[in-house]
Amino acid sequence: MPAPKYTIAKQEELIVDAAVECVLESSLLDFKMSNIAKSAGISMGSVYKHVQSKEDVLVALSVRIDSQALKVIQEVLALPYTLPVKIIAIHLLSQEAMYRYPFGYQLINMMSAEDLLAKASVNWVTKLAHKAQEIRGLFQNSLNEAVQKEELLCSAEEKDELIEEIMFLHWALNIAFPQILSQPYDTNKSSNRSVRSEPIALNHPIIRTAIRTTNSYPWKNPVSIKDLIAIEKLLIERGLR
Repeated sequence: MPAPKYTIAKQEELIVDAAVECVLESSLLDFKMSNIAKSAGISMGSVYKHVQSKEDVLVALSVRIDSQALKVIQEVLALPYTLPVKIIAIHLLSQEAMYRYPFGYQLINMMSAEDLLAKASVNWVTKLAHKAQEIRGLFQNSLNEAVQKEELLCSAEEKDELIEEIMFLHWALNIAFPQILSQPYDTNKSSNRSVRSEPIALNHPIIRTAIRTTNSYPWKNPVSIKDLIAIEKLLIERGLR
């Protein structure tokens, strides 16, 4: 028997790459499985060994997007700044850096639909949950370390609740940012409801809100605009903003 043309891992990569092309050419709802096979250059049988449905394809794309987000968040959290500054900096990242594809944010929102996940295979849903847990773990570990280093000043009794609050706050802000930016908070200023492609300014009300709410927690060194300007420059240099 001849050796397979591609390894299992390579086939999966080709399928997801092809899925990206097909979604970009159509939409997240209208792409066709047959077009994915054609674009990937493999048989439908090989495609179905990896993804059994369109729901599987969508979850597979989400896993790739979350993998990208995980790497970017790791990079930001490794920068030589205080943790609250780095947490705010994550909100400064470009859509391309965080969501990888033009449809990324829309797809991530779709993943909250229980009906969609119920139709996807356990394998892909498990992979997606694992990526989400890895991202959560990054923040949880960073915040625990901040407590140990007395960067986040709190008692042992309140530590867990405080960490959970901070994580929930910034999860909510991160999910809401693109949607908020697509809606003019002052209807007299703009009627444009498309998601903005340019970086959000440091003096934008949503960034000011993020700073104020973050600084309401007992940090040894609260977030300052000076630090944000410095880390913003570094993000730009790294192509993340």
